[in-house]
Amino acid sequence: MQSLFTGLYSKYSGSTALKVAITGLYLSEAIQTAVYPYGVYHLISDVPSWTFDAGMEGYIIQFNLYSDNSSSTAVNTAFTALTGLFDDSEITVAGYTHIFMKRELSLLTRESDVWNYMVQYRIMNQKD
Repeated sequence: MQSLFTGLYSKYSGSTALKVAITGLYLSEAIQTAVYPYGVYHLISDVPSWTFDAGMEGYIIQFNLYSDNSSSTAVNTAFTALTGLFDDSEITVAGYTHIFMKRELSLLTRESDVWNYMVQYRIMNQKD
């Protein structure tokens, strides 16, 4: 699993647009000193499957983008950068051959003066 998280973070690290749009990207929860706007990513599920000759892993990864700006502009800019980076992209995961990464859904909400743009992706990888 760590190789998947490393692959996702490496993709983010190589992105100029997303790194400009958010102050950091964190696994599972942001650090206490995180500054808005920032992102958090989570593993929602990991379902193994098999073909005739290979093991597969199907993941659902969720990104949450947070902004405390009164306008939705910052969170929408981050969403555009995130989807530009991850929609139909290839993720390098050690020990696996990447099959696909597809956005499944997104939802924009505002609660307690914080915008939250939730974006979920389905990823399929084949074990090497």
